[in-house]
This record gives sequence, structure tokens and C-alpha cells, in this order.
Amino acid sequence: MSAIPTEVELVYELMPCNAMRVAQAPVKHSCSYFRQWGTYHSYDYAAAGAPPDRSLVQKTEYVGRAALVPEMLSGCRKTPILAVGINPNLPGWWKGTRNSVNPLFDDYKQYAHYFRYRETAKLQLPAGDYAKFGGGDADDPFNGPELNVPFDPEHHRTVNVELANQKMYLAYQGLLDDFAKEMQWAGAKLVVGEDLAYANMVACPSAKWTTKADVTDPKLPPMTAAQQQGIVQECFASRQYFLRQLFQSLPSILFVFSQSTATALIAELQGRFSAGDPKPNDKVDDLLDRDVRIKYGTVNGKDLDALVLFAPHPTGDPATWAKARPRFMKRLVDAAKAGRIALNPQTGHLARSGGSCSFCTMLEIGPCDYKDEIKPLVAPPMLHAAGVPALAPDKEVQREMLAGFLAELKPQRAAWAEVESGGEE
Repeated sequence: MSAIPTEVELVYELMPCNAMRVAQAPVKHSCSYFRQWGTYHSYDYAAAGAPPDRSLVQKTEYVGRAALVPEMLSGCRKTPILAVGINPNLPGWWKGTRNSVNPLFDDYKQYAHYFRYRETAKLQLPAGDYAKFGGGDADDPFNGPELNVPFDPEHHRTVNVELANQKMYLAYQGLLDDFAKEMQWAGAKLVVGEDLAYANMVACPSAKWTTKADVTDPKLPPMTAAQQQGIVQECFASRQYFLRQLFQSLPSILFVFSQSTATALIAELQGRFSAGDPKPNDKVDDLLDRDVRIKYGTVNGKDLDALVLFAPHPTGDPATWAKARPRFMKRLVDAAKAGRIALNPQTGHLARSGGSCSFCTMLEIGPCDYKDEIKPLVAPPMLHAAGVPALAPDKEVQREMLAGFLAELKPQRAAWAEVESGGEE
């Protein structure tokens, strides 16, 4: 698949990944752990192909209960800010969100569309409809039945869906709003998905990332230490879903919220911090004031790197976050004033990160809103037969930078054993 751009290649690998590891692996696989979380109400779009507009709310059909599919980066692939989590939170585990519905597309374009245009919300059934179809206290991931959604004349179980804002994503938006005010950017229209993307080190969801039983929630399945190590090895180290996306996106700033995420990320990237020398046991409050950077590599004599900003979790530890927020905002504003990120007055959004991207156009999910800004890192080679530029001009450069990056890694994977996380939302 060398001719396919990295950002598109990942769509075809990620969407079926959990099913292949669990259903087709000849031996019990570490990733089968995620099936221990049960099944959840799922939906598909009634019409084939990508939706005709950006909205996640389309004509939707209920398709029953299923395990959740792996998640990829949410937002534009070239946002200059990327928020990093451990793994996605699992909607529907908690009683208050059992009316959540989760995407179970059979179309790669729909999968790509969902993760390109998801902003601060996921989807849910309206409370009245959920109750009407049989949802309620008896509905749980292990013995809850399918909802009793009737078939319409077209033989679809059509349902109404609505946006359900996620607290963490709203916190991201609040940061962008205040950042634009601090910078006095009158024409800015910064939004999650366009100016800040979010991605996880491990692609499959769980309500918690933990190796410890929860006495308040006895059904919650902790990982064994072997499962945790196996999942990290499979998803992060071997398949490199997160790292390959990172080196295609090349964000200028990484947001790392929570001690758990900081410990996990630092443990994996030991040996590759070009400044700050963070250690897995460093406290996130201390890291907040430290100049920590990751160097991607050097292209055409120019160093490419990212500033890593650490902070307490806005929703998991709101009191500590409230105290730290002014310091975090100052770090972000200082980075902008130093030229690390900038507003493009023509778009009202932050200027894109360097490098090529074909995600929206190649997958036919919408026009590229930033086509005038997207510039390959290297001059694209010409395809011999057609005399047109290659589709993936930067892929070899991305591979070389990532290979050099990985050559210096000295991961302290044992540190993951101490990581306990409540999810990104």
C-alpha cells in the first residue's frame, strides 16, 4: 500500500482491526479483552456512501448491539494542535448514557467522515425514544436486549438521533475560545476538529484503563498485566496506529491531560524527547512549567518538532485543573507569540501543520477546506505513466522520520502497570 497516503491507509487498517484480532486470530489475543466490556447500541446510515454534508446527524438506522469499533484521530489531519489520550472512553457503560448509539458502518467512507467531522459530540437516542423502544434499567452491556425498533416500509429500523456533547471535548472548545480572546484574534473561529484534533495511544474504547477491580462497579473488567502489555505492544508498538498518524499530522503542539496519560506517553517515548527530559514518574504539575519537546526529524535542513504541554485532566480532576488552567493558557499563548502556531486570517482557523494530506478528497468525504495551505514536505515525484504528481509524496519521508525516531526509543513499559485512567470524556 505504499502508493496510498498514510492518513488514508490507516482508515482501511483501523476500521476492521478489532474484529480481525478477536474473531480471526487463531489463538486468544490480548485485544480480545475489549470484548469483556459487552455490547452497545449501534447505528449505521440508511444511505450508502459518505453523507452529503458535514453533519453526523443523518437518516440513521438502528442495527442492534455490538462491540465498539476502534477509533482513529478525530478532526482535520493537519490541525497544529493535537490532544492525546490513552484510549477512547466507552459511551453506554454508565447508566446515564445507556441511550448512546455508536457507529457500526460497513462503508469506509462513512467511517472516515465520522472521524473527520466529529467535533464536541457523539450521538444518542432522544430519551423518550429510548424508553419507547424498551430502554431502561434492565439495559446493560451484558444482558441488555436489543431495542425494539420497528422496521419501516424500506425495511430499515429508522431512528432519530441527536448530538450528545462530551464534557472533555467541550473543555477543548473552551480552551480554544479563551485562546483566541487572549491573542485578540477578532476574526478567529477556532473550533474542535478544525483547530484541535484528538487521538489516542490505543485505538479501542473502554470505560476505564485499569488493572484493578472497582469495588463500586463489580462488573467492570480490569485488564491483567499481560493483557495490558499485549495491547500496548500490538496497537502502539507493532501496528503504530498512533505514531504513524502523528508523523503524518506533524502537529506543532501536543496537549497531554492527566497524570495517567502523561505517565503512559512519557514511558513509551523515553529517549526521544529533544528537550525537557521528562520521566514517567514526573508529576504533571511540574511538567506544566517545563519546556518539553519531541523532535520528528529534519527535512530540507529544517527541524520539525512539537511542544508538549502537560496539565491535569479538566473533567477527571476539575479542581486541580481550575488552578492550573491560567498557567496552561499562558504556555499556549507564549507558544503562539513565539510563532509556533498562527492564525490564518483568510480561513479564520489556525494555519495548518506542514506536509501533504489527501484524506478528505481521496476518500470523497468532502472538499479540503485548506487546500491552499497544504504543502508537501518534499517535491512530489511524478507518476511515470500519467505524468501527474504521486498521491503520497511525503510517505517515504514520514517513514524515514518515524524509523529514526523509533531507533532511539527506550520505552519503560513497566510504567504502564501503574496507569489508571477513567477515559477521555
